[in-house]
Amino acid sequence: MTTIKATCPGCGEIDLTAEDILLRIGSQTSSNSYGFTCPDCGDFVEKPADDRIVRLLLSGGVMPMLMHIPAEALEPKQGPPIDYDDLLAFHEVLKRDDWLDELMGPHPQ
Repeated sequence: MTTIKATCPGCGEIDLTAEDILLRIGSQTSSNSYGFTCPDCGDFVEKPADDRIVRLLLSGGVMPMLMHIPAEALEPKQGPPIDYDDLLAFHEVLKRDDWLDELMGPHPQ
């Protein structure tokens, strides 16, 4: 059985087996990651996986999980992220009968 060395932020270097590691392969290299539950502290640790890491984990017997990430999730974002106030305001709009009209804005004449 192959021993795979990994690093837990709290415990340092640990030994894992291929079955201990979750390898997620996305449609783009930037969305690849691997994770494991630290056998010492029990924390789940997730890290990005570049092509070199993916090759090493695959050669060590780790079974990949193919992930589908919608293209919209990878698009550049503009503006600030939504916050609690935005969500509450949206919720208040949806409580009204004319919510669709308000969200669609004024109709052209």
